Amino acid sequence: MIWKSLKNISKWLWMAALLGFIVFYAINKKALIAQTFSLLSFQSLLLAFILILAGKLCLVQNMSIATKHFKIFLGWRDCYRIYNLTQLAKYIPGSIWQFVGRFSILHERGIAKHTIRDAMIAEHLWIIASASLLAILLSFNSMREFFEAKLAEYSPDILFIWGLVILAILIGAIILFILFSRRLFFWFLRILPPFSAIPTLVLTWVFLGASLWVTLEAYVVSMPSVFYIIGIYCFAYVMGFMVPFAPAGMGIREAILTFALTFHIDADVAILLAAVNRIIYFAVEIVLAMSCLRIKSRNQLSI
Repeated sequence: MIWKSLKNISKWLWMAALLGFIVFYAINKKALIAQTFSLLSFQSLLLAFILILAGKLCLVQNMSIATKHFKIFLGWRDCYRIYNLTQLAKYIPGSIWQFVGRFSILHERGIAKHTIRDAMIAEHLWIIASASLLAILLSFNSMREFFEAKLAEYSPDILFIWGLVILAILIGAIILFILFSRRLFFWFLRILPPFSAIPTLVLTWVFLGASLWVTLEAYVVSMPSVFYIIGIYCFAYVMGFMVPFAPAGMGIREAILTFALTFHIDADVAILLAAVNRIIYFAVEIVLAMSCLRIKSRNQLSI
């Protein structure tokens, strides 16, 4: 009970801190904000909006694939409504309300609880796993020299200790897997994505990462690789998803994007561009949610 109260307090404190930072930054950087926005063209903002919209539609398709994979037969239109009408709930401190909302909607349609659970777990594991893999392949490779320099700052003894810790974690994971191997193995096989999910997931991250990349042109002498930007976007998304006290990863995602962008542009501009991307992302979600109000579900159930 105490732990739950502390979690709730930490979430509200995080939101208050973010709001305080935004107000403080806006007051002290008025001239810079005006200058930065004057360089952002309407075309780049519109293109970023379209790319995020495309990425969100890919996530709807991913939900559709996951539900079919677990024998939940929803039409694409129903998936579109359920996904987009529950997405705005993730901004409420608690980080679970979009899942609670979707679970309730599907359960009201007579779908078994364990089936809904497995479909939702698989869908989000596919998202996180694909983003993690692309982050490693794209951004970490581009920043290899940076990480090598950082590792060089630590003594061999410290690196050896960290190596032992990682090895112990891996051994522990292997032991747990062996102890529960049969059950875990068949469950793991069950949640593996079908082949049709792979291009959908890749396109999701291409669209979302490119939405940030298209806003950089006015601020850099030499444009960074689009693959690098896609990679850091994937990494920022995963970290934002994993932090429980940050609703929708707010603040976490922007901080990581800002850090990665400072290799190419000024830090103050990087902060603003990360914030602009979040604003556009939120605007897309509002537009999609509003569009759902005019779409009737297949079986006329209210959601």
